[in-house]
Amino acid sequence: MLTIYTNKVFLESLLIEQTPRNWYNIFMSGNVAEVCVSEELDNEEIDEMGTIDIFGALQLLGTTIKTDANYIKSISDNSRRVLDNPNAIFLLDIERKKADDIQKQYGVICQSTDSIDDDIITKAYEYDLSDGQEGVDWSVYFNGNNHILPSNALIICDRYIFSADAKADAKGTYEALHLGLDNIRNIINSILPKKHNDEYNILIIFDSSTLTKSELEENKMFDTIVNNLSDFANGYKRARHYKLRLDIISVDHNCINYKKLHNRRIISNYFVVRAEYKLQAFRDNISTATQTIYYDSLFSKIVKMKSNGPDSPIKSQMQTLSFIKDLVKNGNCRKYASIIDKQEGGGNNTNCSSCLNHLINNKYLNNKI
Repeated sequence: MLTIYTNKVFLESLLIEQTPRNWYNIFMSGNVAEVCVSEELDNEEIDEMGTIDIFGALQLLGTTIKTDANYIKSISDNSRRVLDNPNAIFLLDIERKKADDIQKQYGVICQSTDSIDDDIITKAYEYDLSDGQEGVDWSVYFNGNNHILPSNALIICDRYIFSADAKADAKGTYEALHLGLDNIRNIINSILPKKHNDEYNILIIFDSSTLTKSELEENKMFDTIVNNLSDFANGYKRARHYKLRLDIISVDHNCINYKKLHNRRIISNYFVVRAEYKLQAFRDNISTATQTIYYDSLFSKIVKMKSNGPDSPIKSQMQTLSFIKDLVKNGNCRKYASIIDKQEGGGNNTNCSSCLNHLINNKYLNNKI
């Protein structure tokens, strides 16, 4: 579910003329929880029965329409305020260059109502891989398909991203661990923007209980993951000049929602990536498995007035994030570490309730989807 900030003139024109068409379908999909406009609304314009004016259709779909003039106006003076609502969409009465700058700097969709991109949040593609295919990795997957959506947060969820085959020896277990790390670094490098004006949040969820049957060895391997990603985060800051916060959560069958987190997902503000088999997908620019990897913007399968369609990417995003939010709120993960700049979390910390990520702070999570 989304919040969209805009102005009354644009909203009225959109609902009357039903164009731009994709944005009209997004507003009418039932997935927009709240529309905030920069002008005062008369009482009759927001009649509870939705029978007075053109806003009624939105209200009948469950969308709340309200005024938030001060906040919208403040964005012109302090662009960083868009991060008060990092999962929202901003369609504002501002110059195109300013909107483009806000989108690039803070990783939110921000457009000038004078220059609307009607396709930005409706794109999708599939990537078919065969085992042993050469010349492919995550950078080819994302950049080769013109991934352009902004973001300020990322979640990589794959219980087995560091795991080896059940029959693997110590060497195979070690190689699988580092193959997982290679893929995570490649995913992050391929998705994160070259420039960002704030801290970028990353959450990685996996099952370290599958790494080894020895608890001592598992602890060592978990610490290896933490230390490796800590070094990566520090190097990333030097290269791209913005800070990363990485939260690392290990789960096992005793953790809440463990079975519900079995799917392989890369989730960001406005897209979902699904892997058929595994995110441990590439080794040295060679595919490790035959599988299809799907990229869906949140409204790539939009159906007007059908928010609960079986293939709705936004539904998939919200459900997975709700499961993760429950896990974090419950705080009983197997292991947890947080990497903030040069600070490292302890490998044996099991209280993940301090995990921070823009995506799981979405106020509409755990609502009926």
